[in-house]
Formats: sequence, structure tokens, C-alpha cells
Amino acid sequence: MNVKVKLFASFGEQVGKNQLTVSATDVRNLLDKLTSQYKGLKKSFFTEPKAEKLRDNINIMVNGRNIDFTGGLDTPLKDGDRVAIFPPIGGGKERSTEGWTKILESFGRKTT
Repeated sequence: MNVKVKLFASFGEQVGKNQLTVSATDVRNLLDKLTSQYKGLKKSFFTEPKAEKLRDNINIMVNGRNIDFTGGLDTPLKDGDRVAIFPPIGGGKERSTEGWTKILESFGRKTT
């Protein structure tokens, strides 16, 4: 299944591009392929070398739905799906929504 992957912020910088097309059957398979091809992503995505536990502050969306609610790493993928992978967003003392606003606007969503 060919899926379109959008890598945000530091993830896109590590890969050298923000968008890729990858053939994968589920999110785990997708991440395995990405981390095999782009070695630096493994440490960024996972808490341990075996790549069993995704870091808590990494958000992955499939067609706009967080994988935490669709099967986690075992979320199935089908041809044409869109996967977005977000690094942690934060900063400053006050909680800010500025980072998420920019991300949602990049998908063409109005935030105001």
C-alpha cells in the first residue's frame, strides 16, 4: 500500500524532505521502513533500540486521526492514506497553541 507521509519540523530536517511516499501495511511497518532508511529517526521515534515503544510525545495521525485511538502501531494502512508524524511541540512557560495552529493550517484547516 502506498501511503503519503508528511514529516514535520525536526523529522523533516533529519530526512531532508517533508513529504515521502512509502509502501507499508501498517504504522509499525511504515516506521520500520523509515527508520531503516533514515537511521537518525529511530532514536527520535522510539524509547528503546528494539523499536517497540513509541516515545510518548510523538504524535502520528492517519487521515487526521491519532493512532492512539485506531490501533496504535498496528493501525492498518491502505493505499492512498495520509500519515502525519509530529515531533514534540512546546516551549516557554505558558502553554501555547501556536505550534499546533501552524500545523493545522498547513493541512488547510482554519483555526480561527
